Amino acid sequence: MRIIRKILIFIWTVILTFLCLLTIFLISGKSLITRENLSNYIKDAEILNIDVNTIFNQEESGITLKEKITDIAIISGIPEKIVLDMLATDQINDVLGEFFSKTIDYAINGTEKPRLSTEAIDKMKEIANESLENHINIMMEKEELDKSVDRYASNLVELVPDRTQMIGEIPIGSIRLFINFNVVYLYLAIAFVIVLTGLLSWTFYKPIKYIGISLFISGIIFVILGCMNNFIGGLISSQITEFKALIEPLITYILTIWFKSGVLVSFSGVLLITIYIVINRIMINNKNAKILEETRRINIEDINIK
Repeated sequence: MRIIRKILIFIWTVILTFLCLLTIFLISGKSLITRENLSNYIKDAEILNIDVNTIFNQEESGITLKEKITDIAIISGIPEKIVLDMLATDQINDVLGEFFSKTIDYAINGTEKPRLSTEAIDKMKEIANESLENHINIMMEKEELDKSVDRYASNLVELVPDRTQMIGEIPIGSIRLFINFNVVYLYLAIAFVIVLTGLLSWTFYKPIKYIGISLFISGIIFVILGCMNNFIGGLISSQITEFKALIEPLITYILTIWFKSGVLVSFSGVLLITIYIVINRIMINNKNAKILEETRRINIEDINIK
């Protein structure tokens, strides 16, 4: 029975490690498409200088995203100098981060076409008004500029093509399953495995060791993957040519997230293992003290009998 319990504990530990790996993978993947991370990615990848065809999988080419949104802004009534000032600020990355986050949601889940939030529009108005004050030769009222920014925010929707055109032959079902998967189910599965491991080990504290080992192994794997930027990047880039300008910085960004997550998770694993060692040492000392006390009591009773 003891051997069987050890085998079962080993199997559950392997399952627990796999669940930890899957959880880290899902969480890191989901975090990539958040507004904040997309803003950083847009800045690092210099999205504004990439061809519109590459970004939205359109047939027309020869025009960059920066040129496209500049034309939309000018058509909306925003002077070109103010547009250039808006695109030169770091805040535009936050605005585009929100826009592309909603675009991804539209492409994957079929929601409404992306529209900028009131917060993003107000941020653009603030930048535009600051630029207006710096260009005293531009004869335009603040209220008129605000209306032009509102039109610009509405016209940006035209930048996004139909989702079927964007998707193309991409396996959108698998991506949708990945993005929409509820990580809570994995947490429940991990909790279930931990409870079973506790029942098999007949202790309340030994599962801490198995959790720590699983987290440590998972973290180390992601740290190693995060350090393989050149190998993984070269391998994927050799297979993909059309979206190379987008894929290469995306790979670097994903691997950076994996490396940071791996360091945090492996450190958590070491911490749990340390806690287990401390608790286990206390339990052993208490057990030895109890045995010693019991032996002393028996010896004293034996002496009294004699």
